[in-house]
Amino acid sequence: MSVSSQPVPQAIVRKAIEWQMRLRGNAGNSELNEQLQDWLRRDPRHQLAWQRLQQMAGLFQASQLPDAGQTIPLLRRAEADVGRRRTLKLLGLLVGGTALVAVSAPPAWRADYATFTGERRRIGLGNGAEIVLNTDSSIDVQGGEVLLRSGEVLVEGTHWRARCRFAQCTGQDARVLLRERDGYSEIRVDRGEVQVSAAAGQRLLRAGEGLGVSATSMTALGKGAFDPFAWTRGLLVVSDIRLADFLAEAGRYRQGWLGCEAAVADLRLSGVFRLDEPASMLDNITHLLPVKVVERTRWWVRVVAV
Repeated sequence: MSVSSQPVPQAIVRKAIEWQMRLRGNAGNSELNEQLQDWLRRDPRHQLAWQRLQQMAGLFQASQLPDAGQTIPLLRRAEADVGRRRTLKLLGLLVGGTALVAVSAPPAWRADYATFTGERRRIGLGNGAEIVLNTDSSIDVQGGEVLLRSGEVLVEGTHWRARCRFAQCTGQDARVLLRERDGYSEIRVDRGEVQVSAAAGQRLLRAGEGLGVSATSMTALGKGAFDPFAWTRGLLVVSDIRLADFLAEAGRYRQGWLGCEAAVADLRLSGVFRLDEPASMLDNITHLLPVKVVERTRWWVRVVAV
């Protein structure tokens, strides 16, 4: 079978469509186009999916296509391929009818750098600093300052400045994690010292310390149930964590919905899991706890009692 006639895995198709959505919100962004070309070179199937998608996109006016905020969440739940009939149906579902409308792409898809769900990316900033983007995250780089727009980022280097929703951080020979959570920004220092400035005040953080910063307060964060830096090594390391909380964290790294029934939510779990092996991660849970995994589709997974 020639490459051009091969079916393309759905995961690659979804990536190609997500790239299309990102480009629509970043017209003329040379950095983003270089990232796309790098992705296309990694696998002939990437190029094939992209070519088919461009052929299909010719059926529509660009202004008629749904935006990233509508398309991407559905792609993460739907069984999608590049077949014309199924794709037309998919696009129709986005707006609940046959008329396709477009609105501005959400900020995350207009960022200087962004990652897909399950992707991690290391970027050198050229000023002695380096960043690592976690899953489904985005940043801008403005005047040498890293601006976290969504998700989570690790910043390290000899001298750097970073800003999250509620605080500005300055580090020297420091390694720090910034994560946006509901209602506050989480800051954790792994090495060195970091000066944190916010509307609620200022604080000097040292290695091993963490801080939650909101619009009105600063709260010291103790050691949690999981290692906040383990994802940079491709791991999810947990200690005596509730199963429901574990699945919520693990769900950040995979497409679709992942949860559990109330009967097993409070079971406790400890272990080291590889983020790049989501199937093995769930299988390991069944060996550690009296549970089983129910998959209605690859996009809907629930852990239940045995």
